[in-house]
Amino acid sequence: MIMTNTMAGSESVSSKTNELAITPRDILFACPSCGKNLVVDEAAEGMIVNCPQCKTAVIVPPKPAPTGPPSSIESKSVVAAEKKPAVEGDDLRGRLATITSKLKELQTQRTEINNRLASRMNDINRDLVMMARLETSQQQVISELNQLVGQIGTYSTGAAATAARTRVNLRS
Repeated sequence: MIMTNTMAGSESVSSKTNELAITPRDILFACPSCGKNLVVDEAAEGMIVNCPQCKTAVIVPPKPAPTGPPSSIESKSVVAAEKKPAVEGDDLRGRLATITSKLKELQTQRTEINNRLASRMNDINRDLVMMARLETSQQQVISELNQLVGQIGTYSTGAAATAARTRVNLRS
């Protein structure tokens, strides 16, 4: 899910964004095309998302390293992490789930691109068929034109001969 933010600057990280709060697990970044601030979950890092404003495909950048003293939310999460020792199996499962979701997103994007390419190829094939029909029609029109020119040439030659005979008959 992409959230957008109309406010610029670092103070917007702790503000509400269109009625949605930005959490420490979110990545806040600007669309390189239109400058709109976008917010996505850190699990989307490296994935391609469409900017809701300009519809440009944007690669989600890595989450920036925290700068300055941690916020109260970050402090609470650090304290909670210190109290509960991380179980290596849980960490690996979490990483596996993140990688799996990224893989599914990439496969979805690949399928979407393949579908768009197939649609474009169908459009091109339709245009090629139309071009072949136009070429056939053009050849038929050129053939008909050549026949008419031939008939007009024959008619003109015949009319000139008749006129010449008429002149000869008038002189005699």
